[in-house]
Amino acid sequence: MAELADTHEQSAPSASKLITPDVEQALVRKIDIHVLPGVIWLLLLSYIDRSNLGNVKVTNKDTGRDIVTELHLSDVDWQLAISIFYIGFVFAEIPYTLLFKRAGPSRWLARIIVSWGITALCHGLVSNATGLILCRFFLGLAEAGFFPGVVLYFAYWYKQREFATRVAFFTSATALSSAFSGLLAYAIGFANGASGLSGWRWIFIIEGIPSIVSGFSAWFLLPDFPHTASWLTDEEKEFAAQRLSVNAPSATRDKNFDLDEFLEVITDLHSWLINVIFFCGIVSGITLLYWLPTIILNLGFAGTLANVLTVPPWIVSWFVAVAVSWHSDKTQERIWHLIAPSSVFLLAIIFFATVPPTPGAGAGFLYFTTFLATAGSASVAPILWAWRASTSKGATGTATALALTNTIGACGGAISSFIFRADWAPRYVPAFAICAVLEAIAIAGMLVKHFWSDKIDILQERIRPRRRALYNDKQVIDGETKVINEEKA
Repeated sequence: MAELADTHEQSAPSASKLITPDVEQALVRKIDIHVLPGVIWLLLLSYIDRSNLGNVKVTNKDTGRDIVTELHLSDVDWQLAISIFYIGFVFAEIPYTLLFKRAGPSRWLARIIVSWGITALCHGLVSNATGLILCRFFLGLAEAGFFPGVVLYFAYWYKQREFATRVAFFTSATALSSAFSGLLAYAIGFANGASGLSGWRWIFIIEGIPSIVSGFSAWFLLPDFPHTASWLTDEEKEFAAQRLSVNAPSATRDKNFDLDEFLEVITDLHSWLINVIFFCGIVSGITLLYWLPTIILNLGFAGTLANVLTVPPWIVSWFVAVAVSWHSDKTQERIWHLIAPSSVFLLAIIFFATVPPTPGAGAGFLYFTTFLATAGSASVAPILWAWRASTSKGATGTATALALTNTIGACGGAISSFIFRADWAPRYVPAFAICAVLEAIAIAGMLVKHFWSDKIDILQERIRPRRRALYNDKQVIDGETKVINEEKA
């Protein structure tokens, strides 16, 4: 589809008469207070529950009561446990996100959160590799629709000029979750042997309980849409609706499902180019999420200390991601704010592949490189999602675009674990080389999107009339679309 970024800021005609900058600023602050804290907390729990597998692997490794030893996991078992999580995503991401508006954000998110909390807790009760792999599959199935659902949720509340910064606060919770996950795993690891349970089991059990409690709370505390928010006055509800773009999803104007909007996204060349960019970037990003503790462990640090040392890089990445996204919103520029952190991430991957982890200087430099890697990786996501949301329209179109992109990303996540093969340990040079190539392709895709967007539009227009004819029982004849005779159809 043609870029919609420029049109997303075209508000309803009457909005300019009603909304002054001071009034709008006060309204946005009010929305921030009621919307952001809850969803940031929920994403924090989500990523703790999904990414703690990396920390669990090295917890109590020196005692013989680690998860790999007790469940007799092979390298293939471990890789499958990581990747199958994303298979559940692929099955359910699009339909779950399309149900977001119909079910209502608070109820649908509550259902998702309670489901994943129960599944996360069950990880601590498994007795073999099969149990672990099944739990991971159902965890992905339970979490499907959460991330694109929340980004879609933001589109009901925020203008594009406010979008990347809010998505940054939200997505950067993944960085904080990675930091907290390391600290929690370190602390809970000392419960090793309590009540006869190993430390890794306690990690899953203790980290699953807050998600269950928070899910029930979300049902009652999370606001749905501006027009149903009890904490907005009638005038503020009107302002909240009028200030948004005509292309933004609307809870009152849009259908629960619009086939035309759905097909528009599925057949859009711009959409698929963004999906390819996201796929290539997510492979390296997911690899970093799950393998950072192992990377640090291979620098010569003990398993427990390796968990602690994952915390500072992720904390720094949070501040960097928010700063980059704020500047992107301020300047209303997306592409170069994507390319710059992606290039830093690519450079970090190259360092991982080429610099030997020699004691002292080599290990110290590679640990510094983890800061570059996490900051670069974390800074890309919020801007990419703001970019993705700005190139779609309507409730169904935006939901489909976000869910489709995240589904393609899940495919990247599914294959990422198999890149780090055991026979490439401990430096994993070929694995990092693969990640570097994919990250370079992602950057090239961003450049293509930026410099050749008009040519993509021309190609798109050649395809679109024929596609529309196909779905509307029409055909293109001599450049004109004509109705097909029913007898010939």
